[in-house]
Amino acid sequence: MRNLVLSGVAAVTMTVTALTVPTASAATTTDPVPEFDFADCPALPDGADPAAWRCEVMIADGVIDIGRLRGQSLGRLRLTFAEGRLDGEYAQVFGALRTTAQPLPGAGTVRVEYGGYSDFHANDERFGEIHLRLRLAGPPLPRDCAVGAAADPIRFLVQVDGPPQDLPGDPPVRKITVTETEFAAPATSGCGRFGPLADRLLGLPAPAGVNALTMTAYVAMRGYAELSASATP
Repeated sequence: MRNLVLSGVAAVTMTVTALTVPTASAATTTDPVPEFDFADCPALPDGADPAAWRCEVMIADGVIDIGRLRGQSLGRLRLTFAEGRLDGEYAQVFGALRTTAQPLPGAGTVRVEYGGYSDFHANDERFGEIHLRLRLAGPPLPRDCAVGAAADPIRFLVQVDGPPQDLPGDPPVRKITVTETEFAAPATSGCGRFGPLADRLLGLPAPAGVNALTMTAYVAMRGYAELSASATP
């Protein structure tokens, strides 16, 4: 039994230690404008007027520095939500966040997960706010092992660098660059007895000022009245 425990500790040490290997900061994608679809647009609240609502899709490629994990690609993220007016007030409804697992240096994978909150009512100071978790996978880490917990996710205030770039298309597409450096990184959760080791090797929790998120994002919108018309046979 002792040998099995030692083997498990050695395996997780190799998996998590691989996360801390310094990597060159990856550049955001220079791929062509991605294709958009609006299949994840959520149902509107009761009483909402479709003419006063639109569905927004953001497709982004991101790179994160968090704790001792540097230059980690987050792959392609596809975020969908609706926004409009309800009873005379601004309102929004989350649709979906779709992501894919990305390889970690040496071993294992990381995948972005929705952390239970988003608010994309933009103003002069921010593009929006979203809470995320980073799912860690690789033997013998438990299935629920992640950076952040439901009650303590990574909280991003989305800041846009410079004015957006309007691109032609149907629908029109807006390109933005996002850099966020003021977020704190919580400790891991759901990692069982490997949690303290993962936190130590990853340098978690990590305070604001040592972490960074960089993304290139493309945003497209369609009104719900238009979506309803296009869905009618």
